[in-house]
Amino acid sequence: MADTGKVLITGATGNVGSAVLDNSRTTDLSLRALVHDESKARTMRERGVEAFVGDFLEPESLAPALEGVGTLLLITPHHPEQVAQATNIIQVARDSGNDPRIVRLSVAQASHEAPTKNCRQHAQIEEELISSGLPYTLLRPTTFMQNTLATARTVSSEGRIYQPFKDGKLGMIDVRDIGEVAAKVLTEEGHEGKSYTMTGPAAISFHDIAEVLNKVLGKKVDYVPISLEKAKEAMLGMGLSEWKAEVLIEYARAHSQGYSNFTTDDGEQLTGHTAASYREFATDFAQAFGGA
Repeated sequence: MADTGKVLITGATGNVGSAVLDNSRTTDLSLRALVHDESKARTMRERGVEAFVGDFLEPESLAPALEGVGTLLLITPHHPEQVAQATNIIQVARDSGNDPRIVRLSVAQASHEAPTKNCRQHAQIEEELISSGLPYTLLRPTTFMQNTLATARTVSSEGRIYQPFKDGKLGMIDVRDIGEVAAKVLTEEGHEGKSYTMTGPAAISFHDIAEVLNKVLGKKVDYVPISLEKAKEAMLGMGLSEWKAEVLIEYARAHSQGYSNFTTDDGEQLTGHTAASYREFATDFAQAFGGA
């Protein structure tokens, strides 16, 4: 095991951060979380994790959390100012005197030419990290299987999935597999300067997802493609911001055109086992979809 010293995790209460914590239970990592309010700090402390409250957009609030830190797992939210958020903590980490290794949760196909704002933001952040001179590792997962839980209400009540992905296939991944990979990278040597693109074992469409749910739930589930306009209207109706809704629409448009129709074995090479299939995911979350 690498001598990581204190490990700071940002976004520790989110999907990936929580999965990393779950996968770190059997390690002797000395964990610390950076959160945005005291209620989340209490949640972390209840899990036995040291917690600091800070704001990515207030650099002076970040320094205490980085004292004595040897490794940083940097997770930032979908946000209009995500680049500034990440850049601030990279700068504070560089100024800390610890030269911490930064494991960055990026996204698959981060690029300045990417078809989504989020991917372009991540490309900027990757550049900031690489140019910082700090040791780094890039984790680049594809779309999360957990995102399909957004369809759970209509699957349960109507037996229907309404999504604007047409026939597009996505190599989506279970967040729990990302957590396992991240925990491994945090505890091992030899990952500096490397990037890992993580997917599930197969690229699947929402037609495939409906078929899996048919079998897992034991009831008829249909996929009903809807327009991008209808999807955005529904998102705004659920309270999403215009910015967040537009990011998701950009992704839906790209996915429907084959943007994520690929798989890799990066995760398998790191963990020694195949990533979870959608059927395994759906079985574990059947209750959320209205199953028994």
